[in-house]
Amino acid sequence: MISIVLDVVGGLLLVLGLGLMTIALVGVLRMPGTYSKLHAQSLATGPGVACVLASSVATESAATISYAAVGIVFTVLTAPVASHAIARAARRRGAPAEPR
Repeated sequence: MISIVLDVVGGLLLVLGLGLMTIALVGVLRMPGTYSKLHAQSLATGPGVACVLASSVATESAATISYAAVGIVFTVLTAPVASHAIARAARRRGAPAEPR
């Protein structure tokens, strides 16, 4: 019984994560400026990656789940730093806040 519940939860988390990352991809492709693209990417990709990694709970393997937890922590710690570095580089490069 618990295996079925874990499979359903894992599947839902996987679909949710892939949906969020698809939304981020569409935002990156459709937004006009560097900062708008960065905003779309940073808002949806972090939770999307976390959901995909959290879907590993369906494997019921302690090693896989612990690797996924380390990956989630790594993503939570590094995604804001990477976004800040990209925004800072764009600002130094002289990217306009609003594209023409």
